[in-house]
Amino acid sequence: MGSRFYYSAIVMFILLTGCSSSKKLTYFNDISTINGGDTVNIPQQLRIQTGDVLQITVTTIDKDVSMIFNPNTLSGPTAGGNNIEQGYVVDSTGNIILPIAGRIYVKGLTTAGVTEAVRQALEKEIRNVYVSTRLLNFKVSVLGDVARPGSYKVSSERFTILDALSMAGDLNITAKRNDIIVIREVNGVKNYGTVNLNDAKTLTSPYYYLGNNDVVYVKPGPNRSFGSSKTLLLLPAILSFISLVTTIVILRK
Repeated sequence: MGSRFYYSAIVMFILLTGCSSSKKLTYFNDISTINGGDTVNIPQQLRIQTGDVLQITVTTIDKDVSMIFNPNTLSGPTAGGNNIEQGYVVDSTGNIILPIAGRIYVKGLTTAGVTEAVRQALEKEIRNVYVSTRLLNFKVSVLGDVARPGSYKVSSERFTILDALSMAGDLNITAKRNDIIVIREVNGVKNYGTVNLNDAKTLTSPYYYLGNNDVVYVKPGPNRSFGSSKTLLLLPAILSFISLVTTIVILRK
């Protein structure tokens, strides 16, 4: 009777440990408790800062005039076969300098605001002008316990921490999912916040959507020293095998 109880306790411990480990490894465990209205999270619009590089595309009915602003786009690929993304650098005073329009102050504007400022400046000299703006140097860095740490160029202004982790190959199995740090610079001051990927409330966090030059740091968990992530991937199979053997022993008693 004592041995049966002992083996039963082992089985229960293994099952509970497996369930607990699984919950720690999955994202948004309580997602079913969140209503649709609770997950509304409007991303903050990116604001242009000094040092940013803007791609400003200007189109007019006169191809020669358009080529002044977009020489590489209209002339086609370079000799090497690739288009070179050329942009306007925001100088230390917050201005860019465009042909015909001259100096335009853009610091603190959104890309839509830059588009409107450029359009108004050009309409004084050019009729029927169309302008579009894109931030060329939008990037985020992902460091720590991920498959592919590094800096990643972003093509869309709507970019989430999940997008960043996906680009970095996702978290390793040893990573801490409940204490991810996001470092963000605002007006020259570095701030940081934490993100818990086990909690569905992360979807409404101000750090769910990332900004230009944000740094995401994933802390390694305590199991990192136990072995590599490949080794830990075998852990569920090992626990299942032990559970099976223990069950067989109990049935034979």
